[in-house]
Amino acid sequence: MSKNKWALRLVAAMLTASLGVGASHAADWAGTYMTEDTKGNAFKIALFSDATARGEKEGHVLDGSWSADDSNAVIKWTTGWTTKLSLDGGNYKKTAYRPGAPTTGEGRKTTPAKKVE
Repeated sequence: MSKNKWALRLVAAMLTASLGVGASHAADWAGTYMTEDTKGNAFKIALFSDATARGEKEGHVLDGSWSADDSNAVIKWTTGWTTKLSLDGGNYKKTAYRPGAPTTGEGRKTTPAKKVE
């Protein structure tokens, strides 16, 4: 086998493996979380395996979509707000970001979160 074919097969195998790992991380985030909104009220967040999200707080229902990486699930709500769920060790936390704010910086408010389902 030529060096080029060997290298192509190696790259293909690495890509296949990394795609499988990414999918398992996203599946790990699917579930229901309890936390607080920016005013301290109870906030229930459900992440579904089809990348949709639903939130319930103060009698309001929020809809959105989410994506994940190794240690974060980022939810884009139809309201324009963004929520980032993060896993640090065995503890979850939720950070809220105002519409248009980058999710790489400090958010509006960070509170503990708990995965309940």
